[in-house]
Amino acid sequence: MADVRSHSGVHRLAVIGVGMMGGSLALAAQERARVDVVVGYDSDPEALETALELGVIHETALSAGEAAAYADLVVICTPVRSIPALVEECVAAQPAPRLVTDMGSTKSAVMAALSPAARALFIGGHPMCGAADSGVRYARSDLFNRATYFLCTTGAAFPRLYEMLQEFIVELGARPVLIDPAAHDRLMALVSHLPHVLANVLMAQAGASVIGGKRALHCVGPSFKDLTRVAGANPPMWRDIFLENRNALAEVLRAVTADLEGFVSLLERADEEKVAEAIATAAEYREELLEFEDITPETLFKVTVRIPDQPGAVSRVMNTLGQAEINVEDLTLHHVNRSVGGDLVLYIQGREVAEKAATLLREAGFPVAVAFTGESDE
Repeated sequence: MADVRSHSGVHRLAVIGVGMMGGSLALAAQERARVDVVVGYDSDPEALETALELGVIHETALSAGEAAAYADLVVICTPVRSIPALVEECVAAQPAPRLVTDMGSTKSAVMAALSPAARALFIGGHPMCGAADSGVRYARSDLFNRATYFLCTTGAAFPRLYEMLQEFIVELGARPVLIDPAAHDRLMALVSHLPHVLANVLMAQAGASVIGGKRALHCVGPSFKDLTRVAGANPPMWRDIFLENRNALAEVLRAVTADLEGFVSLLERADEEKVAEAIATAAEYREELLEFEDITPETLFKVTVRIPDQPGAVSRVMNTLGQAEINVEDLTLHHVNRSVGGDLVLYIQGREVAEKAATLLREAGFPVAVAFTGESDE
């Protein structure tokens, strides 16, 4: 039977920057959006060759402009400061592509830097997804599943081009959301860029502190590891993001500083009621976040698995659960040391399912503990 699904009209796709994000988009485009040809360009020839060998792309190009020629859609997946020049190069290709977009996590500076000709063929994009590992070897086609995918129009691009990009993003499995560039940058400053700043500051504070003859960094628990998971991530990339969005980020940092000063005052006054109220408010917002992500906090259980520091240990855990068709809503890994191993923390919906997971993992030889997510680690 013929495939009667609608199609975005993207048959030839150009990906500029074939790392984990660009590679994942290329794979998703092939598997889900029925793209016929994916052409890749990367400033790193080795990354480009790897992408070709893995089937992430079909063809390689010697420049961004060469990749963009004849393309229905060009997606630029490079550090934010490089994006405007690459957009200009791509729209100048002959023949020009139908549309150019990007994946940069800041939008205002990128869009303000474009020429009128580039603005007519450009729509800004930013998918709210990612992974801890970088490089095309870690690309995966399901990366965009249910992810919010922000789109920022210049006001100059034709509406039909926006419709094409929107349909393409839906085919990838993501949710396109139109947003003003300035609003996008303020939002990202709060929910994306600020956590990286705080993680860096916390890690630097602990790393430089010796208390009672002990290095603070050697005495941390799960909460600290959770909060600092992104500390030190990709310094060149995050330097550029911080500086490109410096005005919005500085504004958010000032607001957080004021909130911290307010909490200091509560502690100095020993105001038990207000301290408890602050914690309760945070708990309410956390619950709202989980509900928005379709994770019901009242039925979310934490299964902590002690795993040895051995190759394949995490795979054994996940394969055991996968064979039993047990879904893991989220997970984190806390490495203790080489002799002890670490704790793989799995979040699973429902007490019965969580207990079943624990039983299976114990039978597989793993020490396991189960707790309701409302119970404290420390």
